[in-house]
Amino acid sequence: MAKSDRSSFSSGVAELSTILGADAQFEGKLTVKRSMRVDGRVKGELASSETITIGSNGSVEGDITAKDVIVGGKVTGRLTASGKTMLERSSVLKGDLKTKRLVVEEGAIFNGNSNMGDTELASPQHPPRKIQLTEE
Repeated sequence: MAKSDRSSFSSGVAELSTILGADAQFEGKLTVKRSMRVDGRVKGELASSETITIGSNGSVEGDITAKDVIVGGKVTGRLTASGKTMLERSSVLKGDLKTKRLVVEEGAIFNGNSNMGDTELASPQHPPRKIQLTEE
């Protein structure tokens, strides 16, 4: 990932407070106030008020909620980011995604539904548009 891409994430990346190493396996719910990095395996829920990074060898089976999320490994579950989500080239995301901004590098795999922005912003003046695709 380019240096300029990292600088667009919250300053919490520099204030990493929790690391689950490559040999770590965690099951349950983990909530941290600052940034977290996962290089091991997690089965459960992860939450942070800053950035959660899933390293290229990391895997999460469960829900992730954070300000910003960087996925380099594998995530199976719901991912919710109030800010930005980045799917790096080695990432696999299987599940639903809700985020304000999304960056998908070439090679990333995403299977699921995505919702970008605040769904409550739709108004009668600007209702959501429906597009119907048909085969010719």
